[in-house]
Amino acid sequence: MRHIRNISCSVNRKQQSERYSSSSFASKALIATAAASTSFVAYYCATALLFSASVAATSDGNERSVFHMEKKKDDTYGIEYSHFDTYPGIELDDNTGVATNEVKTASMKVVFDALDAAGLDEMAIVKGKPMQGDGDDVTLHPKHAHRIGLGTCPVYGCPYLPLDVQYDEVVKKQMEMMRNLSPESEQHDESWIINSSGSDSAAVLTLIGYKGGKLDDQINQDRAIALSPYLYYNINSSNGENSSSNTASTRPTVRLIGAFDGHARYGEKVSEYVVKTLPALLGKKLVEYDTKHAKDEEVADQQKRDNDISHILHATFLELDATSPAEPSGGCTASMVLQLGQKIYIANAGDSRSFIGVHIKNGSNEGVTKLILGTREDKPHLPIERERVEHMGGTVYLPNGFLESGKGTTRVLYKDPNTGNTSGLAMSRSIGDWGAGEVGCIPDPLIDILDMKEIRKRVLDGLNNNGEVEINPATGESMPSNKNQGVTYTEEAIKVFAISATDGLLDYLPETAIVNHVAKGLYEQQTHPLLAIEDLINAAAKGWQEKQGGRYRD
Repeated sequence: MRHIRNISCSVNRKQQSERYSSSSFASKALIATAAASTSFVAYYCATALLFSASVAATSDGNERSVFHMEKKKDDTYGIEYSHFDTYPGIELDDNTGVATNEVKTASMKVVFDALDAAGLDEMAIVKGKPMQGDGDDVTLHPKHAHRIGLGTCPVYGCPYLPLDVQYDEVVKKQMEMMRNLSPESEQHDESWIINSSGSDSAAVLTLIGYKGGKLDDQINQDRAIALSPYLYYNINSSNGENSSSNTASTRPTVRLIGAFDGHARYGEKVSEYVVKTLPALLGKKLVEYDTKHAKDEEVADQQKRDNDISHILHATFLELDATSPAEPSGGCTASMVLQLGQKIYIANAGDSRSFIGVHIKNGSNEGVTKLILGTREDKPHLPIERERVEHMGGTVYLPNGFLESGKGTTRVLYKDPNTGNTSGLAMSRSIGDWGAGEVGCIPDPLIDILDMKEIRKRVLDGLNNNGEVEINPATGESMPSNKNQGVTYTEEAIKVFAISATDGLLDYLPETAIVNHVAKGLYEQQTHPLLAIEDLINAAAKGWQEKQGGRYRD
C-alpha cells in the first residue's frame, strides 16, 4: 500500500541485486554493511555510532490508521519493547503497492520543501557549494567532497560515509597504519581520508563485491550513513522556525544511522537518493513535530509520542518510495536506527536487519556482550507477506524442498519493466521496486521502540539480583542474592549500541559474532570502530571466497 495515508555503503547489481549492511551505535555506534548484486558487484559497508496490543494513532489528516502493536521481551533480561507493523493489512489495502501520480507529485513537493529547509538543492547538495562533477557524479558517496574541503556539511551535521577497505589504496594504507598504532600512541593523523568514514564514536566502511567480468564494470549499489550527532533541529520548519532554540543542556542526544541495499538495474540510483534525502526529510518532520508540540502537555505522554514518531518514520518511508528514481527498474532496502534521547526507534523494510546490543563493563578492559533485539528479514515466504502478495495477484516462488529444509531463496515474481521478463525480488518490502509493488511488495516498515532506561534497569536487575533472594540471618528478611563475586554494577557499566546489517554480511557471520566484535571496537582500547568493521567485512568476504571460489562475492 504505497499511497500516503494522510500523513538509511553499496553494492552493484545490474539484474536482481541484494545488498548487505550492518550498523551499530550506543554511546558509541557502529554500522557495518555488506552488499550483493546480480550485477556482478557486491559491496560491504559499515558504520558505527555511540549513544549511550493494537495501538491506534491518528495521522495529520482525518484518517485513523491502526498499527498492530505487540509488547515483546528479550530472552536474556526480559527487556520490554514495542513492535508493530505499519502496514494496515489487506482488508484496508487499496490493492496497489505503487503510489498514484497524485501522491508522487505531492510527495515530491514535501521532499523539495525538506531539502530547501535544510539548505540543500534538489540534488541534496548544500546550496552555493558545488562539488566536483555533475549529474550522476555529484554524490555524497564515495567522493566525500564535503569532508575534504570541497564542500560544506549540511546543517544537520557532517555524515560519515563508507570508503572501500580493499580497492581504495589510500584507505587500505591508512587502515594498516591505524592497526599498527599502539594503544598508548596518539590518535591517527587528522588529515587522513578515513576520518571521513569514522572516528572513535562513529564509523562507516565498505568493500565492493564481485559478480563476474571486469572489476571496473562492477557497480556499487549500496549506501550507508552515520550522523552522530544528528542536528536535525537546525532545519527550518514550514514557518521558517527551527527548534535549535533549545539549549545544549536541555536538548536530547540524537543520532541516526542507516544501511540501504540497492538492487535491480538502477538500484544504486534509489539507494543514493535515499541516503541523500532521508536526513533532511525526516529532520524537517521532527522539527515541525517539536515546534507544534513545544508547549503541548500531551507530548509528556510517552506512548503518544512514540506513536507520533512512528507515524513520522512511516510517512518518511512512504514518501521516499513515492519519489525514488525507481523507473524503469530499481529499489533498495532500508534499515535505520534513530536515537532520540533515551528512546531508540528502528524502522526496517527489506532483508537488511538492525540489532540492539548491550555491553557490560566489569571493571577491567573486558566485558560481556548480549544481543537484545534483531529485526525481521522481510521475506516473501513469511505467512503474512505471502498472503498479501497473493491477495494482490502476485506469486511467491519457493525453491524445491524449501518448506521442508528452509534452504534457498524465496522471491516475489513480477514483470521487470526494463526487460519485460519475469524477475524475482528476494524480499517482500523495499523502497522503489514499483514492478514488484504492483503485486504486493510494499515500503511500509516494521518498527521497534526501545527505552534505554528500561534496558539498563533490566540488565542491572539481572546482574545485581539474578532473580534470586537470600535470607538475612540477623533479621530474617529477604534480600537480593548477589552472585557476582562482590561486584555491584551501576548504570555507567551498561553500554547500549545498535547494528544494522545487510544479508550479505549475515550469510557468513553469526549475529552473536557480529554483536560481540562491534562491542570490542566500541569499548575496548586495543582496537577501534573502523578496525572492527574492517574485520567483519574481511571475515564475510573470506566466507564468500571459500564458498564461491572467487567467482562471486556479495
